[in-house]
Amino acid sequence: MAPDEQSLRADLASARFLSGEDRNRWQYMKLEWPYLYVKVTARDRHEYMLRLDCSGFPTTPPTGTFWDLSIDSKLAFDKWPQGGERLQLAFKPSWKNGDALYIPCDRESVVGHDCWFSQYPQLIWKPAKGISHYLEVVHDLLQSRDYASPPA
Repeated sequence: MAPDEQSLRADLASARFLSGEDRNRWQYMKLEWPYLYVKVTARDRHEYMLRLDCSGFPTTPPTGTFWDLSIDSKLAFDKWPQGGERLQLAFKPSWKNGDALYIPCDRESVVGHDCWFSQYPQLIWKPAKGISHYLEVVHDLLQSRDYASPPA
């Protein structure tokens, strides 16, 4: 097993990650290296599956997108989380064709956004925080007042 996969597996057993599961913030689904599948819970209890490419973990930040496990493909864009300006900025399918979330802890999105390091230092990837850091950023957005429940 490669060192990055070993690191991720150890992180999935960490108190920080397990605490997020215990508090129903997210739920580990599976790991098919280098892809980690985790459901993140929104404030209306709707669950959104993330597929995170964790190659290079923890030194290299993950990159992720919303995923539909039933068809093993990106979640249809009209089913992505909706809401106000913050959610529209972070979860915009037009960014990299939906292959990455537009958040400062995402490896694809931080490239070319040097200003984010001073504007959003708390959101920049920190290897010591592990995968929970990425999940916490997504969870916080899904818990915000900006989030709108999907139509029934």
